Amino acid sequence: MQAVPGRKTDVKDAEWIAKLCRHGLLAPSYAPERDQRELRELTRYRRSMIEERARKAQRIQKVLEGANINLGSVASDVPGVMLS
Repeated sequence: MQAVPGRKTDVKDAEWIAKLCRHGLLAPSYAPERDQRELRELTRYRRSMIEERARKAQRIQKVLEGANINLGSVASDVPGVMLS
């Protein structure tokens, strides 16, 4: 599909794709089953929650360091200490 001759336009792209499809040269796109889609969604949500937790811990640590309270010199796992 990359080798569309001439200037590229949406109309030419559509015609080229239709031509390839008519000749059976395009593989169908992959659509995962519902269970797999839900699992992917949960995994993405979990990752976003973990990242949000880390951002909040870093923000808290920065505020504390701004107030001259340096937890890093006392505890090696500052986010674990703050969020436990």
